[in-house]
Amino acid sequence: MQPSTTALAVAGVGLGGILVGHLLTRSWQHEQWLRDKRYQDYQDVLSAVTSAYMAIIRVDKMEGTSLYNEEMVKELEVIKAESFRVLRDRIFIADELAYSDILVEWDSAVTNFDKRTIDDVTFAKRFNLVNDKLVRMALEPPKRPWWLKHWWNRRKLAKFRAQHRL
Repeated sequence: MQPSTTALAVAGVGLGGILVGHLLTRSWQHEQWLRDKRYQDYQDVLSAVTSAYMAIIRVDKMEGTSLYNEEMVKELEVIKAESFRVLRDRIFIADELAYSDILVEWDSAVTNFDKRTIDDVTFAKRFNLVNDKLVRMALEPPKRPWWLKHWWNRRKLAKFRAQHRL
């Protein structure tokens, strides 16, 4: 083997190593970016739900006092709507939230408290359950059980199309 051929082979191996290293680094950075976005989404959800809970309790405690006014009720409705909006528009954790029924649990707790079918202690317990569930979901790596649900839905859709010749 001539020295120039050896040099080209070494350079090719070195260049290949650099390329593989670049691809691995880029992949790792993308995964880290996704994890960061996921944590940020959970942080936003936790903040919105906690703010709504605190506002609901604050307005409830002031009801019947001289401090209670219509502006408080309007502000409360905005904060509650914001909590539901945040629960619905989280891109990176949308499937996890849908699978865990967090929105349903939170909506049920708020609605039942508004209708006075539960007291403030029960509402606090339900808030704590939602909050704890969100914290656990944020700290654990994402589970992907919904792939089976998607597969099952695609299968049902294919059967439906076959039956109705769509």
